Amino acid sequence: MMLFTDQLQCPSSFPWRFANIVSSQDVVISILFSNEVLESHPNDITQECKIQLSQYFKKTLIDFQLPLAEANSPFFKTVHAELIKIPLGATTTYKEIAEKISSAKKARAVGLACASNKISIVVPCHRVLNATHQLNGYAGGLPTKAWLLEHEKHF
Repeated sequence: MMLFTDQLQCPSSFPWRFANIVSSQDVVISILFSNEVLESHPNDITQECKIQLSQYFKKTLIDFQLPLAEANSPFFKTVHAELIKIPLGATTTYKEIAEKISSAKKARAVGLACASNKISIVVPCHRVLNATHQLNGYAGGLPTKAWLLEHEKHF
């Protein structure tokens, strides 16, 4: 499978310099953060993702409309589908997601599904908090999670 890449310069107040986008010919595979400049090999998918992320950072995009790679297990796929339903500016907990997908005792498994998410921002695992509604675990780091939540309050 051929992979395509592109890089978006993030706002100066964001904890990372770049959002690195990887796609196949058909779907976005990952959006991960970096401080390093990477060589770009874009395609239509990475370019559209870059446009939509830029609009998100400028507060002009509420809903992403991108073809996304599916999670690697049926459970993770279900969790990621539920994450996409969390409205901009809202938060929920791992337990609440577990209850919504009829797996009330699987809050930890929901946490693992969030941790496995490689499509940052678009699959908004940053909107999920722990049982006491506090920030915890985020692949991009807690300062990034806090920044994203604060950013989304002001749309």
